[in-house]
Order: sequence, then structure tokens, then C-alpha cells
Amino acid sequence: MGKRGSYALLILAAVCATYFFENFLRQAPSALTPILIEDLGITHGMAGLLISAYFFLYAFMQIPSGVLSDALGPRKTIIGFTVFTVLGTDLFYFASDVNTLLAAQLLIGLGSSVLYINAVRIVSNWFSAEKKASAIGVLSAASGLGNFAAYIGFPLAISLIGSWKALYLVCSGLLVVNFVINLLFLKDSPDGVDSWENGGSSVWSSLRQVFKFRQIYPLIAGYILLSSSWVFLSWIPQFLTDAKGLPYIDVGLVSSVGSVMGIPGCILMGVISDRLRRRKLPLVAFSAAYVALLVLFLVLPSGTPTAVFSLLNAGIGFAISLWVLFFAMIPESLPPEVAGVALGLVNGIGTLGFSLLTPVYGALVDVTGAYVVSNAILVIAGVAMTLIFAFFTKESFGSRVA
Repeated sequence: MGKRGSYALLILAAVCATYFFENFLRQAPSALTPILIEDLGITHGMAGLLISAYFFLYAFMQIPSGVLSDALGPRKTIIGFTVFTVLGTDLFYFASDVNTLLAAQLLIGLGSSVLYINAVRIVSNWFSAEKKASAIGVLSAASGLGNFAAYIGFPLAISLIGSWKALYLVCSGLLVVNFVINLLFLKDSPDGVDSWENGGSSVWSSLRQVFKFRQIYPLIAGYILLSSSWVFLSWIPQFLTDAKGLPYIDVGLVSSVGSVMGIPGCILMGVISDRLRRRKLPLVAFSAAYVALLVLFLVLPSGTPTAVFSLLNAGIGFAISLWVLFFAMIPESLPPEVAGVALGLVNGIGTLGFSLLTPVYGALVDVTGAYVVSNAILVIAGVAMTLIFAFFTKESFGSRVA
């Protein structure tokens, strides 16, 4: 491996670390839901809003992050917005009421909003075509590792030291260290040329071009419906506490297993698709598997061994890693000059769908006193997603859009 190859691995490690910390913070309120509901006396709807608050500015910033990336470069965009993430993390640590927690979540979401698309851009510049997908898969897998650390870390912190806040303080300190590393070592590309430049087209012009391609519509619809699976993962800790009667340490174990399986899932999903030389088949197959596993998970009676819940959630976490395929299918389906904007659009709309549905899920639990209606909506969304993938999504592997 030459000097460039070694430096490319350093670049990948640096952005993976940032993505890990941001996903830890992203999943933290979900992992803490049982604790926050009890300590603050908030409703399930308010707990859902607290989870979603991270995503409000995050969703809004998906397309502007591309604009900032073009104007400032991916490196400066990532480094600059990390400051907001650190400030939000510190505010969450010092917060003692739900309004301050909401403000902290907004700041963390704003800081995290630009990372993934800009990190993909940098990784794409540093790795060759033969290694690019694998590198993006490794980057994406860092999200599952961050989720796992949140789900298992907070129960352990409470069990060992009696407080969850220490993890926020540690995360803030490590983010500052990562900020310095990115400042010193992160580079946009080996030669200073960005391979995704769009020739100066405006964002609005690019958006109009995106919507001229009919193949983007089922991808948008499918990604919105896929966001319902993230809603379920966010509510698993409270669902298992209320509906299945599991103790908090077991809740953390079951929840974390799903996140852990997202790590190999993100990597293997791309490998499977590449080996099959097909995108649509794994998309349909794993979507259907997710729905089947979700139904089984929901109907398990109280008293079912924790290992069974863990096994099913492991399968769910692996199956919904199919989201990685979207980041291969969109550039394959659309011309390169609009693919970046399309990625931001799809990711933003999907995130917005998650943001809106998460508090609705909790509010329906408050109104009905049970999880039946909320979970039925998730199952229906999963079935609709599978049907869209099966009947309306076009195969993109090997496509060459001019």
C-alpha cells in the first residue's frame, strides 16, 4: 500500500470516528427514553418529540449541506458544523428540563446534519472505483457501532456509576479530540479536485432536473416508508419496558443487538448486491424479511426469553441495512450532475418522515394506552415499502444515465 493508500485509510478512520460519535448522540435519547420519562415525568409523545428534535434541522439541512460543500469544501463544512455538535452535547449534559434538552437536540442535529453526505464525498475522492463502495460501506457501518454504544452504554453507566450524564461529557471531550484530528489531517481530495462538481448549476435547477427522472419517485417513497423502521428501533427500549416487562439492562441488550447487526449489514448489503449484480432483488428480499421479523417481534408474549427478542432484533437490524443500497442506486439512476442533490433530497425527506412519525407513534400510545395502533402503522408502512420495491422500483445496476 502506497503513501496515498495509507493516507486514504487515515481519512476514512477520521470521518468514521466523527460519524460514530454523532450516531451515538443521535440514538442516545432513544436509549434513555425509559429513564427520561420516569425522571422528568414527560409523556410518550413528548419523549418522541425529544427523539425527533435531532432530526428537524438535520432533515432541513440535507440539501443546503451540498451547497455549503460546494462553497466551502467538504472538509471545512464538516469541521465548522462539528462545533454545533459539541455545544449541543454540552448543553444536554447540563440540562435539567425538557425544553433545554430539546434545544440541545436541535443543536446536535444541526451539527450532525452535514457529516454523512460530505464524508461520502471525501471518501469518494480518496478511494478508487474498485474500493469506493467498500469504503462507503465501512463509513456507513460506523452508524451501527454508534447506535450500539448508546443502547448498551447508558444502561451500563447507570448500573455501574448510577448516572448517564457522564457519557455525554466523555462524548463531548472525544468530539473535541476528533475535531482537532480533522482540522489537522482531513483533506478534500489527494489532488485538490472534487470529482462531484456539478459545473456551477444552481440547487433549484438541479432539483428540477431530479424530478424529471421518474425512477426517483419510488426511491423517495420507499425511503420515506423505510424511515418507519427507524421509528421502531427508536421506540424499542420503551416498548419492551411497557409491553413486555423487560428490565432496563435487558432492554439495552436487546436494543443494542439490532444496532450491532447494522454494522455487518451495511457492509454485506453492498457486497451481496455487487455479487448478485442486482440492486432490486436484495431490496425486495430484505424488505420482506424485515416485515416478517417485525411482526414476529411484536406478537411475542411477555415472558419470552430475552435471547429470542435479541435474535429477532438482530435480524431486523441486518435487514433494514438495505438503506445503504439507496446510496448506490441513486447515482446509478440519475446523471452525475444531479445525483448529489438527489442524495440529499432523498435522505432529507426520509429523515423528515422519521421526525414526524416518531412523536406521532408516542402520542398514539398516550391516547390509546397501548402500542397496538402505533405498531400496526409500522407494519402497514413496511408492507407498502416492500410492494413499492417489488412493483415500481427499477433495477439500476449497470445503468448509465446520460
